[in-house]
Amino acid sequence: MGHSASKLHTDPSAYATPFVPELTSIVSDDMKSKWRSYDYVIVGGGTAGCVLASRLSEDRNSTVLLLEAGESNEGKLFSRIPLAFERMLGSAHDWRYRTTPQEELHERTVEYPRGKLLGGTSSINAMIYQQCDPEDFDAWERQGASGWGSSTMEKYFQKMRKDGPKIATDLDLAPISKAFIEAAEQLGIPRKKDFNTSAGAVGAGAFHGAVDEQHDRSSTATSYLRPEVRQRPNLTIGVSVYTERVLFTSGAGGSLRAVGVQVSTSKDGPKFAVGATREVIMCGGVFGSPQMLLLSGVGPSNHLQELRIPVVRDLPAVGRGLLDHFCPGTIVFRARAGWTWDDITQSQAHAGWALLRWLLFGTGPMSALCGQAAVFTRSDDKSLPYGPELPVKDMFSGPKAPDIEYLVFPMGIIDYGHGFPPRGNHGLSVGAILLKPSSTGTVKLRTSSVYDAPLIDANFLADKSDLNALTKAVRLLLHLVRTPPLSEALDLRNYATKPENEDYYWIGDADPDKVSDEDIEAFIRKYGQSATHPTSSARMGTDPETSVVNPQLCVHGIQGLRVVDASVFPDQLSGHPCVPVIAVAERAADLIKGMA
Repeated sequence: MGHSASKLHTDPSAYATPFVPELTSIVSDDMKSKWRSYDYVIVGGGTAGCVLASRLSEDRNSTVLLLEAGESNEGKLFSRIPLAFERMLGSAHDWRYRTTPQEELHERTVEYPRGKLLGGTSSINAMIYQQCDPEDFDAWERQGASGWGSSTMEKYFQKMRKDGPKIATDLDLAPISKAFIEAAEQLGIPRKKDFNTSAGAVGAGAFHGAVDEQHDRSSTATSYLRPEVRQRPNLTIGVSVYTERVLFTSGAGGSLRAVGVQVSTSKDGPKFAVGATREVIMCGGVFGSPQMLLLSGVGPSNHLQELRIPVVRDLPAVGRGLLDHFCPGTIVFRARAGWTWDDITQSQAHAGWALLRWLLFGTGPMSALCGQAAVFTRSDDKSLPYGPELPVKDMFSGPKAPDIEYLVFPMGIIDYGHGFPPRGNHGLSVGAILLKPSSTGTVKLRTSSVYDAPLIDANFLADKSDLNALTKAVRLLLHLVRTPPLSEALDLRNYATKPENEDYYWIGDADPDKVSDEDIEAFIRKYGQSATHPTSSARMGTDPETSVVNPQLCVHGIQGLRVVDASVFPDQLSGHPCVPVIAVAERAADLIKGMA
């Protein structure tokens, strides 16, 4: 058992040892023997890291150190309010990543919000609670992720319901959200009372939310790091600290073992080292984990050599295979008064009253989700009006799983998610999301410093199949909004071509039977953005040439080093990934404890 400490610290000297680093990440046994140490060092106090810190510290004979670059989640009002989650985006509690210029999007860069505080993205996201389609996990197993099929994952989804984020199943819906669901039914799309069943996700319905009894956000920080957990004497939490790299020892025959990490609180500040007697567990997320592996000398040797980082382990798949859900931006439809919640975004008085209701009673619009409802479909469904046939690759997880989602917001949202229409304008906003893209991207290092954001090339729309699938999805959406009773709540135009004075109601005002594929494609390229569900940049598999971790989540060829977050997903999911990340972390804890 390693060193024992407790509570939450901002000064690394409380749990680590001053350290003078060398160029290489490989250290001697004599050097590591001088460090303060813990049995487990978890790098990243985000969605997965909080789960692991809680589960591993249940064994009072094991010491656990959790390291988080951001602050504590406590005292962050806008993180707590369900409808106000967007106030966290772009804040000091967001890593504020951006892609490199995207060739297929007219060289635009695209935002990538990720949580930078305890709870990670589960502390800043839209609180949608979705397990995803069971066929997603059976597809993982077919791709070499043995032990990660739907029957196994269901056990961990059930375990989460006891100790994980609370689930609200009866959240308020705006009238226009209800009308959207009813219109989908009129098109022949089945109604779903719950997207989290063995029946799968295809259908239309309201989302459940990760919201507690007081109608506060329920994240992995609030649920797994409860006050009594944070008080455990064998759990130490370091915040506002950056992990710069993993440190290794090299044994007989060149065997490698992760034995600790190097940390600091500023780029030019003092360095510290802390040992891990059992394991270092990377939970830095889809961008942070591959960045940390690369900084530690684990990754494609040619890329590491470009930055003069000594190669510890040549692992070609680190940072490759990035997948993400992509959408044509939020499509805004002109709505009639009384159907939407635009008053909250356009009137300080209405917003103030809604906030007061939430603060005093936990009720009203502020207690509801912003992304309230959804429709999940398959792009190969011949019964739906997708328009002219376009070639789309079969990327489905299985014969019942969806590849398209329509996410419903009961207000107008413009300027790439940063603004709202002027007062007096009412809108319905819908994200038409491609769930199973063909295009893959990369995560690479910008510099050899953790303080410089990585280079993220999402490679959006590189495969024409993705653009075709989204073109079909937009056309179906244009039909759906013109279906009663939703059509009665909207004030739509029916333009055959883009008007000269384009406004934010284009392309919602396009006639679905007359608008050209080219006009839809132009809209997608101009306004398209990430749905902020990146995965698979350090994916799980059996071949070290094409994967980073094995089915036990251990990094190929290195003892004592695991990765546990969405970066290990073998493939993209057909829904929102936060809840599956938690389930993956729950199973990882059992694997580490020898219980799986």
